[in-house]
Amino acid sequence: MPLDEFWNDNPNLLWTYRNSYIQKIEQERDMINYKAWLQGLYNYNAIASAFSKNTKYFDKPIEFNTKPKTAEEKRQELMHKIKEQKMRAQMLLKQRSEK
Repeated sequence: MPLDEFWNDNPNLLWTYRNSYIQKIEQERDMINYKAWLQGLYNYNAIASAFSKNTKYFDKPIEFNTKPKTAEEKRQELMHKIKEQKMRAQMLLKQRSEK
């Protein structure tokens, strides 16, 4: 709260700033708590995958709050993977032919 508003404006404005600040602090605390929980989840999975053959570590980051993929999105993703594999195979063949 700027000093000018503190000394010259409505005294009830102080409580608005105070409540806003408290909400901001609570949101930051919740975000830190969530990040710590997520880090614990990753650590748990890493340790479990190190000591167990049945558990595999994540291939990609966990996606939260995402909508389910449509059939078209799944098809596009599959086509992208196929193209990547094809390009890798072509590069390997090119490297071998150069040797």
